[in-house]
Amino acid sequence: MIDETQALEGFGSGVICSMLVFGELATELGLDEKTARRIASCFGSGMEHAGVCGCVTGAYMALGLKYGVGGPGEAERAAKLKEKKDEFDRRFIKKYGSVNCKELLGGLDPAVQSELNAAAGAGLFKSVCAPAVCYACAAARELLSE
Repeated sequence: MIDETQALEGFGSGVICSMLVFGELATELGLDEKTARRIASCFGSGMEHAGVCGCVTGAYMALGLKYGVGGPGEAERAAKLKEKKDEFDRRFIKKYGSVNCKELLGGLDPAVQSELNAAAGAGLFKSVCAPAVCYACAAARELLSE
């Protein structure tokens, strides 16, 4: 299980939030960490558009890996996935107030270098991002084990 120190070390070495979350969870679902991290590597910082937080998209990918639809005629699986995703959203929003990266960072846009630097300077990677990685892993792990 990833902790906040490991998350911060990951950030410092170029491993972004979505990679940390999906890499952590995917191994428990049979996908190797390196492949999972590659898949998740475009989803950090709200897909670099300050959209949905990379921690959240990493969790979505894990939920999709377990519960996702592989083709037509899988309405029951689609309903189960929606239920799991909606529950993850509910839990994450209850804890952090939003699933949006920019909102989580107090309005700073991580897609803008000066604002990313401001977020780092304000310690937001330590106070917001690292705990969000850990929480996303824990919340998704619970949903994956039900």
